[in-house]
Amino acid sequence: MECPKCGGGAFLSEEELVQVMANTQPIKVVLKAVYVCRACSEKFSRLVCENLEAKRKTGPDNAPVSNMPANTGASSDPAEGLKFF
Repeated sequence: MECPKCGGGAFLSEEELVQVMANTQPIKVVLKAVYVCRACSEKFSRLVCENLEAKRKTGPDNAPVSNMPANTGASSDPAEGLKFF
């Protein structure tokens, strides 16, 4: 993304959900993206419309895949298994 003021590069600072359009097929979301310019530090925003179905990660059987690791340990102590140096 380029800064509209100086033309420098910008990075995404924050995103805010504006609206979920559930009556469309596929379901779409409208997001407000706030960018900050790396050169002049000016903030600017853009509205982004994204397809929600394209964002969903699916596994081999088309089931949603969770990014959270499975809890394989049966211990109640969260520090067990950690090594401190």
